[in-house]
Amino acid sequence: MGVPRSPIGRLSQRGPALLLALAVGLAFADTAIVMLGLPEIYGAFGGSVVGVSLVATSYNLVVAVVALALLPVVRRVRPALVVVVGLTIFAATAVGAGLSGSLGELIAWRAAQGVGAAMVLAASLSLLIALTGSSAAGRRWWIWAGTAGVALGPVLGGVLTEVFDWRAIFLAQAPVAALALAGAITTTTLRVRPEGVRVRPAPGASRANLGLVFAFGGLAGALFLAVLMVVTVWDLGPLTGALILSALPAAALMVRPLGAHAGPDAGAPAGALLLAAGLAALAFLPATDPLWAAAALAVCGAGFGLVVPVLTRRSVADDRAPSAAATISVSARHVGLVAALVLVAPLLAAGLETGAERASQRAAAAILDADLPLRDKVPIAAGLAEAFRASPDGELPDLREPFEGIGDADDPAVRVAREDLRSAVASALTAAFRSSYLVAAALALLALIPLTVARREPGAARRAAPTPALGALVLGAFALVVGQLAAGGAQLGRAAAHDPCAPRAAPDRSGIDAALQQIARDGLDGAACELGMGREELVLALAPEAPGAPKRHIAQAEVERATRAGLLRAVDDAERRGSIGRLTAALLRSASHNAPVGEALDLYSRGRSFADDLRSGGGDAGFAAELLVAAERSLTGS
Repeated sequence: MGVPRSPIGRLSQRGPALLLALAVGLAFADTAIVMLGLPEIYGAFGGSVVGVSLVATSYNLVVAVVALALLPVVRRVRPALVVVVGLTIFAATAVGAGLSGSLGELIAWRAAQGVGAAMVLAASLSLLIALTGSSAAGRRWWIWAGTAGVALGPVLGGVLTEVFDWRAIFLAQAPVAALALAGAITTTTLRVRPEGVRVRPAPGASRANLGLVFAFGGLAGALFLAVLMVVTVWDLGPLTGALILSALPAAALMVRPLGAHAGPDAGAPAGALLLAAGLAALAFLPATDPLWAAAALAVCGAGFGLVVPVLTRRSVADDRAPSAAATISVSARHVGLVAALVLVAPLLAAGLETGAERASQRAAAAILDADLPLRDKVPIAAGLAEAFRASPDGELPDLREPFEGIGDADDPAVRVAREDLRSAVASALTAAFRSSYLVAAALALLALIPLTVARREPGAARRAAPTPALGALVLGAFALVVGQLAAGGAQLGRAAAHDPCAPRAAPDRSGIDAALQQIARDGLDGAACELGMGREELVLALAPEAPGAPKRHIAQAEVERATRAGLLRAVDDAERRGSIGRLTAALLRSASHNAPVGEALDLYSRGRSFADDLRSGGGDAGFAAELLVAAERSLTGS
């Protein structure tokens, strides 16, 4: 079964092999190709984080189960027939998935597509060995088609989603699968016979498959979690998300020469460590910054590129039954993917629920500290609470609507407040991914167990020693994690709790506007102190169904009493530190005692405009206004 020696003969063999390798890469890419489309699918069909994750989980679960069920089939049926049937199913179900009208329908089509993919992946190795004329070459094509497919899948899905929409991810697969049929039906492939009798897998293959379970578990965590974080929480869009995620496949390809030079005994364990370190770096991002995320994903990609090819090569090394070996290897990969998604998706959903509460409180703090009038802050905070209720789990709420009608859209203060708000919310939700990333990192570390056992076997090969470059890469990855922790990665999304009963620092600005704003903030602190809660909780108490709102009901009369008392204390403190004069303090105490609480708060938030309104009213109001203006002049020196 040698390769034809003429150039035309070699080309006639290489063309079908390339097409078949393309089909292998596509089937492996479908493991993660849908990841960057999940946010759009989420928006199209709704549901929950766990429900949408089934679009990926259903495919991987079916591939894992069907691949094992195919073991007796590949021993009795010609591989070419298995691949042809598999490609036909794969293409037809890809069209069905692209035309789905509901989330349940899409999940069902994806499960059916997994049947076709399992058939293609199980039987294609034997055909590639026949088409290349070499057992080593056929395995090399199969391994790298699978490695590239898994790594590039999310990037391709992101580009298709951005240029078209999520349906294009599936519809584009049908013509590729149809074209690959030409590679599966050739004179060479049709001569390949079934493998016949059952062959017991070698112990090394079993350990390698266990390592693949853990390695792909870690990889699934990186892909699934990073996509949701970058696209859904950071709101960067599928194309930007694809650019960030491209750091993973780029790094996986770049470390190929390093892995070949170091050898499998050094490269594979280093790869498991790098994959775990990259996931830890994602867990402790110090900011919602694409550069930090890309660096962490590059570390994950370097680990993936070092460990997965070695494990795959060992898992399919048996020349006696390549199809059976490939079948078990495929099943091991997808068992790891499914196990990770089953572990991570519920954990993430719970984390996002807690993150939403923290995000709501941080958003309220950002609004209250913003350079905006208080009469604008409370409506924004209430509108934000409603935006949190209306947004899907883990998705960044629409932060534009609460600002509508609040100041000028081009007002720098409004723009700064909005950006501070988005940063506060995104940081809190990003921190909610931490425990899920760490679980995925633990799975990646578990891949070291079968690798370590393999190295201790009597007579195990020692092809090469660890290289300085490999050691530097591992040390650099862990230095990245340490640097992120030093930069505040563990505190991302966690605002330091301020005791509302303790005084806050004086504002940097001077003048009556700043003084009145400070009194308003101190007044809310005083009210929160009276009620035994934080200032942000007090504001969120206005919308008791909001995430982060206090669990106990607070009567409006109690809120008014506490707010009035807090304002009076704030006026006393302001007069004591010299922020306002005696006459201004008397005016403010009178307003705090006699005016409704809402009007009193409005007084403190309006500054000069309040003085102008009073002056235009004449009489006693005009006299009070003059007092306020005189106090302002004494403070500003004007």
